[in-house]
Amino acid sequence: MNREKILIVDDADNNLLLLHDLLSELNYDVHIANNHNEALKIIDEQKPDLALLDIMMPEVDGFDLFERIKKINPDIKAIFITAKSSEEDRKRAFSMGALDFIVKPVNIMNVIDSVEKALN
Repeated sequence: MNREKILIVDDADNNLLLLHDLLSELNYDVHIANNHNEALKIIDEQKPDLALLDIMMPEVDGFDLFERIKKINPDIKAIFITAKSSEEDRKRAFSMGALDFIVKPVNIMNVIDSVEKALN
């Protein structure tokens, strides 16, 4: 069976582990990265179907990372999961093609619902 692949990118380990464990239990093939270099390597090697991206990260923010990811895999879907909650950030995410914009702290059911909608 070919399971959908999800990449989670966040510089906070607790967020990575929470989302990894949650989505793995739902039988997704989950990969994690805590910086842009790891994320781009996973995008290239694993070809995930969906990326869950934090916006506020050191060196390269989630918006810039999504632009880089789209150059490697134009068909990838993305959901931003972030502490940034401004309307400007939300509009930017959707204008880039994000399917959802979830504000931290996350509601687990909202994440599951968003991921399932994105992959179905």
